[in-house]
Amino acid sequence: MDPIICQEKCVGCGACVRDCLRDLLCVEDGKARRKEGVCIRCGHCVAVCPMDAIRLEGCPEEEIHSYDPAAFDIPAAQLLNFMQFRRSIRQFQNKPVEEDKLATLLEAARYAPTGGNQQKTRYILLEQEKDELIELTLKTLYDAAGRMDTDPSLQGLKRYQAKFRSMYPAWKEQGKDGLFFHAPCVLMVVSGNPKSGTGRLDAGLASANAELMAHALGLGVCYIGFFTIAAALEPELYRRVGIRDGEEVVSTMAVGYPAVRYRRTVNRNPADVTRL
Repeated sequence: MDPIICQEKCVGCGACVRDCLRDLLCVEDGKARRKEGVCIRCGHCVAVCPMDAIRLEGCPEEEIHSYDPAAFDIPAAQLLNFMQFRRSIRQFQNKPVEEDKLATLLEAARYAPTGGNQQKTRYILLEQEKDELIELTLKTLYDAAGRMDTDPSLQGLKRYQAKFRSMYPAWKEQGKDGLFFHAPCVLMVVSGNPKSGTGRLDAGLASANAELMAHALGLGVCYIGFFTIAAALEPELYRRVGIRDGEEVVSTMAVGYPAVRYRRTVNRNPADVTRL
């Protein structure tokens, strides 16, 4: 997917040269040209060219949109209000999430930044097979709670012992889903290279994008840390959802329509900032 430069459009302004992370472009005889080296396909050259003269080979043309302030800009105060108003949702309607909304949510995740533009993040949507996963996850946590008093490796989870002991019986006896809260959909964000410098961060940024988009679509999200804890104790959980060797589930999100209405923002602790 190397950059293709339309020589008829190029005016040799050098904007692409100055913005190329890998120093792969130059201006010769009044035109931008490609030099030797490995392109990471970040697309800065496409985005910065004032003459729309550059494309990445093999990339869909329909994904390129020219900047329009009315369509692209969001007032900072409004964006901050939106971020402050979002809540973690633990009450969901018994209503499926439409395919177009799931596609938009995933599109937002796909456009999160990744280190070196590696784009090694992938996604698992769990809809039809949640019960099987809930069963194994809650049983794993229940068994772990029974070992916490004697297993030193579980001492860091001691604060969850009572919770883990109660969730599985509630599921078996009452059908109460204390893991995903009966959300119709669960999104797992998977890092394909978690041991790289940015692999986990990349997946985390994609998760944040997906969560904010979900709220913009009228959906609600809750990050489910208990699945990650259980997966570290029971490898079968990874096998059930098709996690490949070398991959890691970075975040698990319950997604659906909220069955609760919030009416105001709430306070948070002040930011802990060190200025040097």
